[in-house]
This record gives sequence, structure tokens and C-alpha cells, in this order.
Amino acid sequence: MVNILAEPYFWIAPIGGFASILAALILAWRILSIKVDDPKAAEIASAIRIGAYAFMKRQYTTITIIAIVIAAILLAAGFVAPKDVEAVAVHFGPGAAVAFLIGAFASLLAGFIAMDMATRSNVRTVIMAKRGIEPALKTAFHGGAIMGLLVTGLSLLGVTALFILYGADETTPTKIIGMGFGASLVALFAQLGGGIYTKAADVGADLVGKVEAGIPEDDPRNAAVIADNVGDNVGDSAGRGADLFESATAENIGGMIIGGVIAYWTQNWGFLIFPIIARALGIFATLIGMPFVRLSRGEEHKPMRALHKGLTVTTIMSAVLFYVAIQLLFGSEPGGIYLYFSMLAGLAASILVQVITDYYTGRERGPVRRIADASQTGTATNIITGFSVGLETTALPIASLGACLLVAYYFGTLFGAANPELGANASLIGGVYGTTLATMGMLAVMGMVLALDGFGPIADNAGGIAEMSGQKGIDESMEALDAVGNTTKALTKGFAMGSALLAAQLLFQAYIEAGNEYLRSLSLPEIKLELSNPVVLVSTLIGAMLPFIFSAFAIRAVGSAAKEMVNEVRRQFREIPGLMEGKAKPEYDKAVDISTRAALKEMVLPGLLVVIVPIVVGVLLGLSAVGALVIGATMSGIPLAILMNTGGAAWDNAKKFIEAGNLGGKGSPTHAAAVVGDTVGDPMKDTAGPSLHVLIKLLNTLSILFIPLFIGILGL
Repeated sequence: MVNILAEPYFWIAPIGGFASILAALILAWRILSIKVDDPKAAEIASAIRIGAYAFMKRQYTTITIIAIVIAAILLAAGFVAPKDVEAVAVHFGPGAAVAFLIGAFASLLAGFIAMDMATRSNVRTVIMAKRGIEPALKTAFHGGAIMGLLVTGLSLLGVTALFILYGADETTPTKIIGMGFGASLVALFAQLGGGIYTKAADVGADLVGKVEAGIPEDDPRNAAVIADNVGDNVGDSAGRGADLFESATAENIGGMIIGGVIAYWTQNWGFLIFPIIARALGIFATLIGMPFVRLSRGEEHKPMRALHKGLTVTTIMSAVLFYVAIQLLFGSEPGGIYLYFSMLAGLAASILVQVITDYYTGRERGPVRRIADASQTGTATNIITGFSVGLETTALPIASLGACLLVAYYFGTLFGAANPELGANASLIGGVYGTTLATMGMLAVMGMVLALDGFGPIADNAGGIAEMSGQKGIDESMEALDAVGNTTKALTKGFAMGSALLAAQLLFQAYIEAGNEYLRSLSLPEIKLELSNPVVLVSTLIGAMLPFIFSAFAIRAVGSAAKEMVNEVRRQFREIPGLMEGKAKPEYDKAVDISTRAALKEMVLPGLLVVIVPIVVGVLLGLSAVGALVIGATMSGIPLAILMNTGGAAWDNAKKFIEAGNLGGKGSPTHAAAVVGDTVGDPMKDTAGPSLHVLIKLLNTLSILFIPLFIGILGL
């Protein structure tokens, strides 16, 4: 076998990882060098930071306990497995347990870093806003970019390091799939817990503050505002950091599993490691694109244009770098250029998803205007129209992503047909690798997309700090950044959901490949998925049910906690003398405690449900049943998540459109209806929706890791 580590192109991956982390550290130094010279703003920012730390300490303790228990199960399973079945050691035992723990704790670290930098950047964005909108824009963007660069860099270095430690051959990616499972499990709990926390506070603050008391958003008299701002960091920053770390990790490993098949037959080991090389090239493209995030003359009131410039340059540079890499690694292979077209399909899909999401969530766009107009006749028509918009948002993204997969598969089959050494199924193998590269193409811009995602909660927090500290002369800048932040969060959730669909195809094929390889080692029939088989049909239905029951638990948790939050805010307005007049301070700690208790209590059941159900199905019904379950969850989870993410963002921006002075403005009956509609969309777009794509990838990585259990090899 060729020594993969001796190939110069392999080291592009760790170089990219180190470059990403170095760039993040430089940005962090620049942000921390900004002096916070406003005592009132610093005091509020400190309260938000302390609250975020307190919650994450308790949340991380709970997640760590769960992770250690699962690692112990993986370790014990390796000792009780039959010693004559060598392949079991790939999935269970010390190696699997260590990979799982590395993935879990790296995901926790990614989430912590994202929260830490967000709580340091928010107040500095306020300080820089006094100098103009562009300095504030760049501060918030750089704060988000730190998260994007560190998450992608940590993931790349983690996968690369484990690949080296576990053998650096075509079997290694399956050995380290535990890292993907650990990252996915932690991301699910982090995203779900953070989402419950933030939306319990947000809904309570809005319903009592805006609708009942008629006071502005982030008014310091509202007991829930500190909890709301804390929630932005533990949900949108920490949760998303862990979430996207999981995405990068699981898809890298899945892509390497599939690439290993082609590498084995062609003896070109570039196929095996190209997924991590592609991730490194995406980092380089992001570093090139970041300086283009700047406002030109006349764009002072259109900050979204600056962010679009950075994303556009990153996409173009990714396409250029991919062409060079494909030519260098596969240019000598017959039909190698077809693989480049597969990657372009993925890049095109990322652009289309963002354009579509922007259409449905932009404040000046038709769908948001329809919801705002419907608010004039009350809450019911707002909710009816908003829900219909949410349903409508599923069509174009799924059509675009489906077209991307078909195009990528087609060019992959052309590559396969040109390489008969791949065997009787050469076209099929090439087609599957084509879809793998489409996923890598879409994820190439992850660093920039994460920067935009991190921008959102920083801008939101900055607006809250400015409001509570009584800043003068920066209202217009803060409102513009907050509106853009809401759009960027919607765009990045659309991107994450699109990448989940492509990744589901990739990881499912990795499951089929790993499962069949294991079955062949035992001289057993390969996996078959036939709908005429009732086991397959029932398992598909169970999988389709999972995203719905999971979402039900998540949204119910927000509703219960929000009810308690509403009663607490009402009590304080009623019982604390002088609070409404601004002569007394609310009891912020009690509102923070409500969100904390609800998040920690309610995140465990739906998270464990996603782990337990596929294992039970696999033990009882076998490998084909688990494959069917994953397909069912993907088929229902993707459109459900798009509905929640994009529909919820449209509801939110309809409210912001009215708050900008349209259709009666703040305090009008139209505004009250829009606020209620927004509270319906809040747990959809920030709790259940973002967690669904993590759920889908968790099911995929879990299915690969527990393959031996699903054929009864452990006698369970």
C-alpha cells in the first residue's frame, strides 16, 4: 500500500486547519484590543456573559455525564464481543470509545468558543457603532468569523489527527466514525438545550413587554431581557458552533469512507483524503473572501451587501481552488474533470438555497409583506398566512437540492464509466462519489457561512445592550445590523439544512458500504431495501415519525417554560413598586433560572429518544430496517426543518417590518398581532428547526457505528 502520509498533498489539510486557527486568534486579538469605555454597557454585557457561563457550566455537566456513559457502553461492548470477529473492533472497544469522546468534547469546545467570543464581541460592537455603521459591522462580523474559523479548523485538525493515529489507510475512516457520532450527540443536546433556553425567555419577554406593557424590546424594566440576551449566546452561538462542528466532522468522515472504495480500486489515495483537502481549500477561500466584507459608498443603509460580497468572493475562490485540486489529484484519471462538475453542483446548490431563503425572509420581499399585511386583521390571519408561507418555503429548496444531487450523480456516473477498474458497478460507485463531492462543494463556504451565522446573535445582543444602557445616536445603525442579523441567521439555517440533505445521501451510502463490508466478512447477504417488505415499510414510517415527535417535545418545552416566564414577568410588574416607572430594578436572576431549569430538564428526553429508537429498531429488525428508518427521518425531517426555519424567520421579519414604522408601527393592533405570530415561529426557527438537521446526521453516524449490534453479533 502507498504511504498516504508521504504524499505532499495530504498535508494541505492540517496546514488549512492551522491557518484557520491562526487567523481566528488574530481576529480575537483585534477585537479584544477594543477598549470598552462605557461603564453602563460594560455592566450589562458582564451580566449577559455571567449568565451564559452559568448556564453552559450546568448544561455541559449534564452533557458530559451522558457522553461518559455512552463511551463506557462502547468500551464495554468491545470486551464482550466475539474475539474471532475482527471487524467488531472497528465499531466498539477502546478505539471507538476514544474517538467518540474526542468528537464529543471537541464539539463542546467549539460551542464554548463560539459563546465566549460572542459575549466579548457584543459590547465592542456597541462601542464601535459610535464611530459609524461600518466599524460596528466589521466588529460583529469578525466576532462571528472567529467562530467560523475555529470550528472549521478544529474539525479539520481533529479528523486529520485521528486519521493518522488510527492507521491512515482505507479502513481508517470507519474506525473514527465514533468521532462523528460524539460530535453529533453533543450538538443535538447543545442546540436543543440552547434553543429551549433562548425561546422561553424571548417569548415571555415579547408577550408581556411588547403586547401587554407596551414597552420597547430589550427594555431594562422587563425581567426577561437579560435571559433573552443570554439565550442568543447559548442558543445561536454555542448551539450553532457545536452544530456546525458536527456537520464538518461527520461529512468529512463519511466522504472519506466512500472515497476509500475508489482509492482501493484505483490506487489513487487522493480519492480517500480529498474530502479533508476540500475542507482546507474552503478555509483558504474564506480567508480570501473576508477582506471583501466592507461597505462601499452609498451602502451605509444596506449592510447586507457587504456580507454578500464576502460570500460571493469565497464561492468564486472555492470554485477556482477546486479546479486546481481536481486537475492535480485526478487530472491523470480518465474522466477526472467530471468530478469538478459534481463539486460545482454543490457550490451552485449553496447559492440557490441562500437566494431562496433571502427571498422568503427579506423584509422587503413579498412573503414577509404578505404576513405583515395579514396582521392588520388580527392574530389569526397572521398565523394562517405565516404558516402557509412556511409550507411554501419547502418547494424551491428541495427542488434545487434534488437537482444538485442528480447533476452531481450524473457526472459521477460518467467518471465511473470511464474507469472500468472500479468493477461491474463502476457507474454506480462513480455516481455516489459524485454526490459526495457535491456535499464537499456545498460545505466549502462553511467558514464564511458560520461567520454570517455568528454575526446574527452578536448584532442582536449589541442592540439589546445599546437599548438597556441608553446609548444615543446609534439607534439607526443598531436596528440595521439587527435586521441583517436576523436574515443571516435564516440564511445559515437554510444552508445547514441543505447541507444536511446532501450529507444524508453521503452518510447513508457510507452506512450501506460499511454495512455490506461487514456482512460480507460474515458471509451474510447484503442490505436490501424493498418497500414490498413490511419490515422496511414500517421502519421507514417510524423514521418519518421521529422528527415530528422530537419537534413536539422541543416546542412543548418552550411553551411550558414561556408560560412560567410570562407569569414571572407579570408578577414583577405587579408586585415590585416603581418598576414600571423605572425607579426599581427587576429580578433578572429569577427569569434566568426559569430558562435554565427548563432547558436542562427538557433537552434530555428528546435527545435520548433519537438514540434509543434506532437502536431498538436495529436490534429487533436488523440492518435493512435501520437503513429504512434513516431514509424515513430524512424524507420528513428536511421539509419539516425548512418549514420551521424559513417560515419562522419570515414571521419574525414581518414583525420587524411593522416595527420599522409600517402598517401602524410599534404599539398598534397590527404590531400586537405580528408579535404573537412571531412567538409562534420562535420555537420553530430557533429550537426545533435547527435541531432537526443534527438529528438526521446523528441517525446516520449512529447507524454506522452500531452496525455489529444491528445483526445480533453481540447476542443482544
